[in-house]
Amino acid sequence: MPAERMTHTKPIELAVEARPLAYVSAKTLGVLMDISESTIWEWTRKGYLPKPRKMPSGATRWKWSEVENFIEGNAESPDDYDPILRASRGR
Repeated sequence: MPAERMTHTKPIELAVEARPLAYVSAKTLGVLMDISESTIWEWTRKGYLPKPRKMPSGATRWKWSEVENFIEGNAESPDDYDPILRASRGR
């Protein structure tokens, strides 16, 4: 190939943006929180984590934004819906 026809192209740089977490499995949630899956289920049962949702596929997933709110202490506990329990805690 003649030298005048050879061209060099720069590699294309792709902008790879992290996809925001939306719904996560117990396994993924355990990895993100550095706890076991059984702890995820126990904390959910005790109300320390929000209740998961059932996806149309049948999979169980937690909404990550709700989990973050629970972690940061901004979410209401399930007991907050019960006026007697809420009053007993001074809320």
